[in-house]
Amino acid sequence: MGSHTYKLRSAALGLAVLLLAGCITSGITNLTPTRVPRNTTGIYRVEMIWDSNQQALRPETIQPEVQVTGHTNAYLMKRTQLLTNRWETLIGPLRSDETNVFYRIKVNWKYNAIPVPRSDSQIDGPFRLRILD
Repeated sequence: MGSHTYKLRSAALGLAVLLLAGCITSGITNLTPTRVPRNTTGIYRVEMIWDSNQQALRPETIQPEVQVTGHTNAYLMKRTQLLTNRWETLIGPLRSDETNVFYRIKVNWKYNAIPVPRSDSQIDGPFRLRILD
């Protein structure tokens, strides 16, 4: 194998390592219990943590929501006090005969790009919330 071929392979491997090391990652961690006792209001809290290492992320544009199967509207999540990456919302009221609620968590955000900011999103689930009588 020639010296030139070896140098090209080494350069390609080095570039691949740099690209992998610089990967943008984000993740949703659902903090909602999977089972909760039924309450009289039919309203239940959904909580999550969302982390991202995207440097171009515009934090003021982060808008997570909960999409509940069978419900027409998404429930917008609000940032909890004192924590920048933790979000919560209340879903419901649920019907008295609903015992299994399936939902997804979606996070929408924008990031700086040229010539204008771009949108991105991440969705996780489905998750199940079991309402116990």
